[in-house]
Amino acid sequence: MPSVHSLDLSNAGAEDGFSEYEDMSATYAPTGETTVKVGFNVLNTIIGSGIVCLPYALHNAGFVFGLIMLGVIAALSQFSLYALVVAGKRTNTAHFSSLTQVALGQPGYHFLNYSMVIDMVGTVVLYLMLVGDLVSALAKIYLPVVVSRSSVIMVISLIFVLPMLFFRNTGPLARLSIVSILCLPYIILAVAFRAPLYAGKKAMDFSLFGPRILPAMGVLAFTYSSCHAAFPNYLGLKDRSVKSWLRASSSASVGAGLISMAFAVTGFLAFGSKAEANVLNNFPPSDNYINLGRLLFAVTLILTTPMAFYPIRDTVTEMFHIDPERHGVSRVPESICTVVIFVACALAAAVFTDLGLAYELIGALSSSVVNFLLPSLIYIWAGTDVTLVAIIRRYGRISTTANASAADDAYDGQGNLNSQGEMPLLMRHKIKDPLGAQEIGLWLMAWVVAGFGMWVMVLGTYNIGRDL
Repeated sequence: MPSVHSLDLSNAGAEDGFSEYEDMSATYAPTGETTVKVGFNVLNTIIGSGIVCLPYALHNAGFVFGLIMLGVIAALSQFSLYALVVAGKRTNTAHFSSLTQVALGQPGYHFLNYSMVIDMVGTVVLYLMLVGDLVSALAKIYLPVVVSRSSVIMVISLIFVLPMLFFRNTGPLARLSIVSILCLPYIILAVAFRAPLYAGKKAMDFSLFGPRILPAMGVLAFTYSSCHAAFPNYLGLKDRSVKSWLRASSSASVGAGLISMAFAVTGFLAFGSKAEANVLNNFPPSDNYINLGRLLFAVTLILTTPMAFYPIRDTVTEMFHIDPERHGVSRVPESICTVVIFVACALAAAVFTDLGLAYELIGALSSSVVNFLLPSLIYIWAGTDVTLVAIIRRYGRISTTANASAADDAYDGQGNLNSQGEMPLLMRHKIKDPLGAQEIGLWLMAWVVAGFGMWVMVLGTYNIGRDL
């Protein structure tokens, strides 16, 4: 199999919309996973540590507005996943940072790389923080010896997570992702059935808007983080087509939206404004059903951490030109980079403890950029031929053609009105329409996604900083 970054992702010359991207050349005969398995990978990427913070976010956003935004952000996130692959095929690029450079130039390239590193490092640190909290709490309950949180983080990181970080892409982890996802139903059901036992003493506020909307949007942006893994998962497909990617990613987005809503609502109804950044901390340590959920969630996070780490490695190795496939160098520098970065993440997780602030700040400062702002701008500049000028020219051309055609049909060869005495209707199907409704709709959607990303990044970060 040739280098994944050197694959010819374009198929120039097709005439309709995105059909030129549907078929890969049989020359490459890529090996990979089915859309179902890759869909589980994407779902595993989306459903990570952010899920336990959703009741907290729902309270801060407001119950009604928060639920609406959970669905809206899921849709915006799915558009970003689609837009990146479409733009990648148009530009023959299968790497997020390289695609950003092609579409947005050097400023966009550096902006993405710095945002990506902040976002993914923060995500890995959060995952390991949660693993440390969950496992150390369980150890205190069930083990006869005292185990420190920091030692738990370092042991699990080095023994269980680090060995999964040396594959070329996330394809080989697909089966582990399925195991991870299968743990989630029990966690959600445990919260759903056990939370009512502890409810009733907390005041419920079902207001339209909550007290801290913008920080809550940062949490939701973090929860749906998935664009960092778009190309690794796309390249893990056996059928590398837009249709297959759309099936895999959209099924994952719908599943993530349903899971997130269920978890957010059940946690909010039980604990209301008292919901912690990790809602499992609201339950007493004597609840064995919840303790099993804590254990399964720790397993889920351990298996999900590699999905968040691979984009860090890819970005850093690209920045330093030590990617073995793109730059033809030995894999030794890449392996050293992997170990150094991951150990640094583990050490940071062992030191920091404030989950709520970390969720909000990472979501607003970087997740909004990586998952919404830049993918939409990439699509606008490189994923479509639609521009405002093209739209104006289109309607101007139709108007001009309509007037000329109508004038010709209204008069006979001697310049007299025809026998009908009126201007005939224009047959619109005779006029070539270079910009279809689908293309214009996707272009407008891209601007909506970009606006959301900018709103959360600027105002969200400002509000969080003001609250510190």
